[in-house]
Amino acid sequence: MSQTAVEQIIGRAVVDPEFREKLIADARAACAGYDLTEEELEALERLDAESLKAFAGTLDPRLSKSAGRGFF
Repeated sequence: MSQTAVEQIIGRAVVDPEFREKLIADARAACAGYDLTEEELEALERLDAESLKAFAGTLDPRLSKSAGRGFF
């Protein structure tokens, strides 16, 4: 398992609304560039959009890609 890749994907989903939508709509396509196991892909497919949005809303706006200062 690649915990680092999973952490990167979740972090990106939290700060990048466009990526978050892609991840929720089709996790396998959104994660195509990452080295993930089948188990990790299945776990990412089960992510809850509302939970990710709620968490993203608690972050400082300067961390959001939509604020023009994203990391990805």
